[in-house]
Amino acid sequence: METEKNLQKVNFKKGNQWYESNIDLKEVYSSVHSSAKSYGSSANQLVNEMFANLLELAFQKKIELTSPFIITDYGCGQSKASNVLAEVVAANVEKIAVFLEKGKSINELLKEMSPEIKKADEKEISFLPAQSVYGQILVQRYDIGISEYSARPEQKADVVFCNDVFEHIPKTEIPAFIAGLEEAGQYIFASISLRDAVNYMKIPKDMLWEKAQKIDAPSGIILTEDTSGDYIFSLHVSVLSQEQWQEILGKKWRLLPAQDYTAVSAMNFQPSAEYQSSKKELISQIGFADFIPFPTKLGSRYEQDKILWKRTALMQPQKHIQKLNALEGYPESTFKDKEKKESLDFLAFIGATVKKENGVWKIEQMPDFLDKLNQLEILSKKNASSDAEVQRTAKRIIELGV
Repeated sequence: METEKNLQKVNFKKGNQWYESNIDLKEVYSSVHSSAKSYGSSANQLVNEMFANLLELAFQKKIELTSPFIITDYGCGQSKASNVLAEVVAANVEKIAVFLEKGKSINELLKEMSPEIKKADEKEISFLPAQSVYGQILVQRYDIGISEYSARPEQKADVVFCNDVFEHIPKTEIPAFIAGLEEAGQYIFASISLRDAVNYMKIPKDMLWEKAQKIDAPSGIILTEDTSGDYIFSLHVSVLSQEQWQEILGKKWRLLPAQDYTAVSAMNFQPSAEYQSSKKELISQIGFADFIPFPTKLGSRYEQDKILWKRTALMQPQKHIQKLNALEGYPESTFKDKEKKESLDFLAFIGATVKKENGVWKIEQMPDFLDKLNQLEILSKKNASSDAEVQRTAKRIIELGV
């Protein structure tokens, strides 16, 4: 991520007095990346959607897959998604070209290529350089929070992927960020989260007090005090609605459903009518990406970090409401039935009262459910030998309403 000043204004309270201070986001994200090896890897779940996006450009003849082209992963974090995508396309470019000539749809092509994508995605990669070449494709990685990727790429890209970055930019800096993004490449695809972050950082109290000023009332981001006296900072600083993002981005950008149902997919060009109409069918085919899973994984940082566990647990109901509302626009299918049942089962399990009014799902009553989720986690992990078994056990418990 890049902003002009990398500063975010925050408010916090001590006793009855409110204070205002600034934190340096570059320092925050550098610290998070160095301490959490998996942070910024969420785009790994979006390789199939990114492949479909690249095919859309090929269908519109905006790029030629068999000719040299450049991909820039803008705000890449620790994700390998763009590199996996490039590897698959380069290795199968002739096969893909034949499919395109035969007039196969993006969905048909994705079905054909999904085994190759899965195979490439399962490879263990210890470190990726700032630039990698896969056949005719150059992949550039850029992220100011990781020293190896912090130099802005000199070559303008044909395609830019910017997954889960916009929401990390302060609202005042978003126009400058968009300008920088458009300078980086011609055709841009972005996944923009519409929710608060699960991940957080503890901001040392000394860092805040150094430039703190008294204020009468808070405005903007409010930090909560931890038992240690430090403050909790959510890593999503611009949580906006789809309508707000559309207004900020302008008419040139189009917003479509995203594989991450708590996000929106944005592109800076006009997608074809076929792609727009088939996007939900495509997502039904590849499945939703769930970035707020529960129960937590065996032996993961969620087990060691109680604050993170609580943040993850508290976000579960809203996650399921967002999924239910996203599903309202999907055609009837076994995929829709399965996903809808999963969310309604979960909400019933925790005792939430929900209703649908004018096509919109809402929570009417929400009990204190953390103890129940804690017990669910304990029961799910009992005698489980793998993360997959934990997930299956949890689903069975939820379905039975135990």
